[in-house]
Amino acid sequence: AKFVEEALKEGLGGLKGHRSVGGCRASIYNATGIEALRALVEFMAEFEKKHG
Repeated sequence: AKFVEEALKEGLGGLKGHRSVGGCRASIYNATGIEALRALVEFMAEFEKKHG
């Protein structure tokens, strides 16, 4: 929940948490641009530094 909330604040969408087992799923398709993927990877790295 915290990951998805912070991601949305950063303008990252298409993310959902799994209600029964936790974790997160990113909906990434062929039409997703490389810059969007880089932004997600960068956000994930920063989130891990803060909360990991």
